[in-house]
Amino acid sequence: MGIESLVPFGLNIENEQLVDVGNVDRGNACGCICPSCKTPLVARHGDKKEWHFAHRSQKVHGKTRKECEYSFSVSVRLMIRQLSSDGLKFRTPRLQCSLPAFSEDSYESADFSYQVTKESLLILEKVQVGVHFCGVTVDVLGLVEDVPFVVFVTYKDRSLPSELKNPSLLKCGVIELNVDALPRLFKQEENGQYKGVLRRYIENETDGKRWAYHPREQRLKNAAFKKRRSWLLQQQIAAKPNTTNKHNYQNTVKPIEFSSYTKSAESVKRIVPSYRCTKCKSEWTGLSKLCVICNSYSFTTKK
Repeated sequence: MGIESLVPFGLNIENEQLVDVGNVDRGNACGCICPSCKTPLVARHGDKKEWHFAHRSQKVHGKTRKECEYSFSVSVRLMIRQLSSDGLKFRTPRLQCSLPAFSEDSYESADFSYQVTKESLLILEKVQVGVHFCGVTVDVLGLVEDVPFVVFVTYKDRSLPSELKNPSLLKCGVIELNVDALPRLFKQEENGQYKGVLRRYIENETDGKRWAYHPREQRLKNAAFKKRRSWLLQQQIAAKPNTTNKHNYQNTVKPIEFSSYTKSAESVKRIVPSYRCTKCKSEWTGLSKLCVICNSYSFTTKK
């Protein structure tokens, strides 16, 4: 049996506070009851098994007020509430989102990632536990710079409500804290001081914590979608052949054929004038009217 099947915290009868199994007397003298069914608990300080609480034998079953639902996860959730009641330091994970893109026009791929928030340590003020928020009972509700911040504990039989994934109050933050990651930390504690382990986890660790809702995420997501659409359009335009320029080029620059070249040469030949000297009877073609034999323009005529 692993520690995830055991109970680390019990309810002290005298002060009605949850206590570590390592901070009470061994056995029936622990002075604790089960927070769920009110059955007396026994503190087991074992040498081989992790320290834990257990319900007493059936001889006291008559003291049970209702069917017991107390478990490792429930006891951890209740202790988180107790630790939070006087204020809380809570380490939140980084929220990095990826928006991949692939262009069927250029066969290129791109990634439009965006970081919503980095890992940080938040200080919750005016903390309330077990209160209603957006129609759901949450474990912890506090303020971070006047912005509501919610912690909802989940485990195998307790999932995150849909109301907290898209809360009606847009300016808030919601963290899902899954306690299934905690047994490995508790198992490292040999003397049942689980309360300190839990507090250090809340303040220093991010395993098991997930942003269910962040007020900046949708705005950054929309911006990434816009960049993605723009990039896809650019790829589409770049991949298309420039038919307009090609058409204009073909209309203005025609290939030179032999017949056209010959026709042009003959046209040029006809444009150059031919002359005849009436005195010496000589003929020539050129731009000058001067008869080189007579050295005179006087007898030159155009043919």
